[in-house]
Amino acid sequence: MDKVRKWFFEDEYEDFDDFDEEMVEDEEEENKTSLFEKAKSARTSEVVNKLNANKDSNLVLFEPRSYSETQDIALYLKQKKAAVVNLHRLQKEQSKRVIDFLSGVIYAIDGDIQQIGPKIFLCTPKNIAVSGNISLDDEEVSNN
Repeated sequence: MDKVRKWFFEDEYEDFDDFDEEMVEDEEEENKTSLFEKAKSARTSEVVNKLNANKDSNLVLFEPRSYSETQDIALYLKQKKAAVVNLHRLQKEQSKRVIDFLSGVIYAIDGDIQQIGPKIFLCTPKNIAVSGNISLDDEEVSNN
């Protein structure tokens, strides 16, 4: 029976033989992985896991057109989401009121507020750390 099978399916059996040899070679290569490569792979997966653990941290962009929209920003900050607030559409007095209100919210949730551009502010709750700073020209600061 085997002779007949070989005669009809000879090409397929050869392919299976090659496949088995390749699998054995791949397994041998996996066993030869150095301790350094294993440690590097473990560290990389730790970093990825830490990043995935912070899935609940979000960044929301706001461009309020009136002071009344400021409460929406406060709700997002209370939900531990960071906010970038662009105040270009507000008049100078309204912008000051919005920043005063957001400063109070930030203080209450133990967060941080930073100016990252002319009339653009980054508001973060305490679960999101911000490092570094952006320097603004005196001209840009005085226009706010």
